[in-house]
Amino acid sequence: MQPDLKDKHVVVTGGAGALGTAVVKLLQDSGASCSVPCYNDDELKSFTFKNNEDAFCQAGIDLTDEEQTQTFYAEAVEQQGSLWASIHIAGGFGMGNIADTPLNDFNKQLQMNTVTCYNACRAAVHWIRESDQGGGRIVNIASRPGIEPRQGKGMTAYTVAKAGVAALTESLAAEVVDENILVNAIAPSIIDTPQNRDSMPDADYTQWPKTGDLAQQIAYLISPVNQVTRGGIIPVYGKS
Repeated sequence: MQPDLKDKHVVVTGGAGALGTAVVKLLQDSGASCSVPCYNDDELKSFTFKNNEDAFCQAGIDLTDEEQTQTFYAEAVEQQGSLWASIHIAGGFGMGNIADTPLNDFNKQLQMNTVTCYNACRAAVHWIRESDQGGGRIVNIASRPGIEPRQGKGMTAYTVAKAGVAALTESLAAEVVDENILVNAIAPSIIDTPQNRDSMPDADYTQWPKTGDLAQQIAYLISPVNQVTRGGIIPVYGKS
């Protein structure tokens, strides 16, 4: 079912990636305008919707930097209007058992996943509070290992970083619910993307959740129709 997001402004971090592109397409088809921060020019150049009238895209945004994150959100609101929702897909995956994962690599996972999510949540809450829409929505991206840590064998740093995203979601959801800001997360298993197929050529990717299906789940959670779900870390495993 297509959600009604007419005249809603949504920030999508990681919006130029495989899942992000599916999310932006569905949101724009549903009437929303989208703002997408990109880390570098190459990411922006490959983004399908960069020239759409209802898309504000900007390269050179490091979401691990608090000031850059805050500045992007301020400019997005100036360009696209008051903020209704923010979806935080930006992050990164990393394999490696603990013996092969030095502290620098552990910190990299925390920065890419937990810190980017925290900075985006903080900026989103500020600008949703500044809006005149009586609340808003936030959706984060956790992971299966992040909520089932025993699934994180051989990827401990990534597992801890995504567990941080899950904990942030639950804590923030309780903090802002009285302002009608509903915060949730989805927790995918292995997403069916070209990159994941290339890295696991012998896997049965027919069992993996599809980007379009995940986009539908996210769109529901940020839609005004969602009046009751908050603090949820929703498993979206497909059949895997």
